[in-house]
Amino acid sequence: MTKLPRVGIWFAAAATIFFTRAILFSTWQSRAPEVQSLLHLNTAEMGLISMLYPAGGLVGLLFANSINNRFGSTRVTIVGFSLAAASLASLAVTVPAGLAAVSAVLLFVIGVPMGVADFVGNYEGTGVDGMSKRSLLPGIHAVFGIGMMAAAGFASLLLGQGVSLSTNYLIIAALVAVPSIWAGFVFPKRKQVHDSVAAKTEHKRLSRRVWRENRTWMLASIAFAFAMAEIGAGTWVPISLSHSGFSHSDAAAAFGWFWVFITLARVVGGAVVDRIGIRATIVASVIVCSVGIALFIFNDSIHLPYLALFLWGFGMANGIPLSINGASDSSAMSPARINMIITIAYAAMLSVGPSLGAIGQLLSINVAFSLPLLLLVFAAFASRVIGPKKNA
Repeated sequence: MTKLPRVGIWFAAAATIFFTRAILFSTWQSRAPEVQSLLHLNTAEMGLISMLYPAGGLVGLLFANSINNRFGSTRVTIVGFSLAAASLASLAVTVPAGLAAVSAVLLFVIGVPMGVADFVGNYEGTGVDGMSKRSLLPGIHAVFGIGMMAAAGFASLLLGQGVSLSTNYLIIAALVAVPSIWAGFVFPKRKQVHDSVAAKTEHKRLSRRVWRENRTWMLASIAFAFAMAEIGAGTWVPISLSHSGFSHSDAAAAFGWFWVFITLARVVGGAVVDRIGIRATIVASVIVCSVGIALFIFNDSIHLPYLALFLWGFGMANGIPLSINGASDSSAMSPARINMIITIAYAAMLSVGPSLGAIGQLLSINVAFSLPLLLLVFAAFASRVIGPKKNA
């Protein structure tokens, strides 16, 4: 029988790998305008290169469930974060040197273990959530927001002081590795199971089955819409603000505030879900997020970027974790459903760069934000598949 850690320690470990994954990703996003300049990329080209991180993540997710079953969360976490940290440190050399092709490969390499880590974090997070009487998964996702916010603020501070991108990347690479390794050692040491041929066949059957479940597809579509809103903001908000007259430092700082708002929403998310339920929370989130995106689209006319980012971030914050929580239960299908929903979310991350980049090149970045706005409207209708219970 697997010996489980105490709820508090288990929660801390799951939250830690959300935090370290966030500071790595936010550091890349916060300095995106500088990356675009150093690599001499136009808007469409930046959109293409920005898809490589989630492309790697999508590849990692395709094998995350089987890799985690075979090697366990401990080894997967330690090896994965070590590889990602080393790749970020390498970007500290290739980006300033203008090596676009090598930088693109490194971004893909970072994405692969981070995709697996996303699955592991949600897998362990739903595990500790099930052990608790309260909804813990929004809180764990809130720590991701803290990491995004902290890294964006740190990047803004370094930019303001004239500290190079290389130094920023090297510092973050070091900060990512140590706490992630600690978290890996904390995760439950589940007995390694060497599946028989029949068991492997059954795992494959379950993995295929979830792709034919209408309810899981509807939950995945909610995750897709909110992922488009999240990654669209992360990739293009700093660039949009830079185009509108913000300095690189101020744009990074605004992106940091965006994640302050997301974090606040995730901190209270569990209490809101416990009070009104998952479905009502998702519908409210869609409304608030949609208003925020609409305000940002017309920012050049109304000049309210911080109000727009507040509503965008506050509304967007809990969409993905709630769609995952809506699919998680104690059945054998739960890991496959979680993996499928995260995979669809990564598909959104993969498509948001080139799709918004292409629209932005033809029209403008702000007009391109209409795409996630339309998808959010569909997410509100898709939420009808979610029942009233915490883990429907």
